[in-house]
Amino acid sequence: MTPILEGWVEAGINNLREITRNHVETAVTDLPHARRHSVHPPLRSLFRALRRERQIFRDPARSVSLPHAPRLPTPPPSDRLKGVLNRVDDVRSQLIVALVAVHALAHDDLPSLLLEDLDRTRGQLRVHRRGRRDHFVYLDEATIELAAAWLRERHRRWPRTTSPHPHPHPHPLISRVSAADETNPRVSTEVTKTVFERVGISARKLREDRIYDEARYTADPVHLMRLFGLGKTTAMKYATAAHPDKKPGPIQA
Repeated sequence: MTPILEGWVEAGINNLREITRNHVETAVTDLPHARRHSVHPPLRSLFRALRRERQIFRDPARSVSLPHAPRLPTPPPSDRLKGVLNRVDDVRSQLIVALVAVHALAHDDLPSLLLEDLDRTRGQLRVHRRGRRDHFVYLDEATIELAAAWLRERHRRWPRTTSPHPHPHPHPLISRVSAADETNPRVSTEVTKTVFERVGISARKLREDRIYDEARYTADPVHLMRLFGLGKTTAMKYATAAHPDKKPGPIQA
């Protein structure tokens, strides 16, 4: 808890009366998931005690609750995934396949990914979807390793493309053509389409199979919504298809 208090002081907050719910929530959610449960209770105890002693007028930690730790995806059988990845021999193609086969990204998601949204330290990938909330993907170890290998290869071949000048907001997936274009275009969907043609299965079918695989392990459509960024109707469809003998309850907004 001490680093959080020191951080508030460095930010110019010299009195705990200035702390708001947003300060507490940000401090807790910025921590790794493993540390949140050890820091959150002491913070609540601190502010409860200060309010009891009338050192503060309101308790900013009272309504802050810990977010649920994300459930990592249940990967498809290793032999099947290995068989799919073995059909492409370059690391960029293997990363593209893994993002769909393991994490069920849609084909249209791939070209619009941003390099700044890939956090390998936390194992997260932020996916922007027009007209919808951003979707956070929690990457498995194999996909993180593929991403690291591709970024090394990409830097070796096109070192200037990782710099904000002349490429603002660079994309992680690039091709020889897009790397040479200073307007920073998205990689052509033909590039990613060719990958799945070599695999012998469409991105759409591979994604559907992945979601159905996950649905077999759980009848909870909310889990599918969180894990893959699905809408309610789509999540219910997969849960019902995987468990026709069970009727999922209504999804609460």
